[in-house]
Amino acid sequence: MSNFNLNSGYGRLQAEALQMGQAGKVYVVGKAGVGHRDVYSELFGNDPEGKERFFATVDAAIGACTANAGDTIFILPGHTETVTAASIALDVAGVRIIGLGHGLNRPTFTYGAAAATVTVSAANCGWENCHFIANFADVAAAFTLGAAKDFELKKCTFADAGADLNYFNIVVTGATDNAADGLTVIGNNWLNKDANSKAFISILGNCDRLYVTDNFVDSAGTTDIGHFITMGAEVCLGAQILRNILILLGATGHTVGIFMTGSSTTSTGVVAYNLVTSLDTTTELFDTATLDFAHFENYYTGVIAKSGYLVPAADSAA
Repeated sequence: MSNFNLNSGYGRLQAEALQMGQAGKVYVVGKAGVGHRDVYSELFGNDPEGKERFFATVDAAIGACTANAGDTIFILPGHTETVTAASIALDVAGVRIIGLGHGLNRPTFTYGAAAATVTVSAANCGWENCHFIANFADVAAAFTLGAAKDFELKKCTFADAGADLNYFNIVVTGATDNAADGLTVIGNNWLNKDANSKAFISILGNCDRLYVTDNFVDSAGTTDIGHFITMGAEVCLGAQILRNILILLGATGHTVGIFMTGSSTTSTGVVAYNLVTSLDTTTELFDTATLDFAHFENYYTGVIAKSGYLVPAADSAA
């Protein structure tokens, strides 16, 4: 029997999970040395079924979850992990992972190899409120999605550890069409210092119901791509790309869209209320003209400290 009041720990986290629509079990992750670890370890000891609820790594907690049962994993403030190519696999459907804490006291994940990534290969999963650091040159992707419909990345921050210790991309989907339908990316922040950086989101297969809103990307990237989203000839039906900010001070002479690139003429959706600034005053392309999304109230400027103007050009019939 625990010496601690269950309502101060387990009950409170269970209630929070229920408020988010997660009706399954609650698991907690915290490595040795994390504040109040002993308290949480006792509160989240074995459940009535004899199964452990408290773990030292995120991947171990994922392995204890039941698919499509609405299980939630909370990560304690101050928890840290090093990410490798195979250390974290979000491969149980319906699991949400939530970092506790504020600012840099949130759980922190450090990428120590170019191939280091969190793989997502199950549907209806989510990850939120954690900090991710690239500590190796040209880390290919913070998150790599396979068969991962309706994955949600929310309120996370991504940063470089220093010069040439950077991400290429943050989210990269697989090439299988519609495997990442419902991809939702909300309220994240990427501060990138490297000229080799590529796109915040790279879509490699058809992806319906794409929802990308309220993200902030500050990038020194100079590669000639869409630094916010790249999607090639992929078809995205029902996309909503809203209220995002891209600062791209390292770009000059771009020949493709700075904010977004793609060549699909059958995609549907809306790109609205986004803000972009860049040093590119040669072509000043917001996105590739062949993208078939409706555009409303997007602003661009190529001059520092000057207000932007509407792009693409306003409809003369309006």
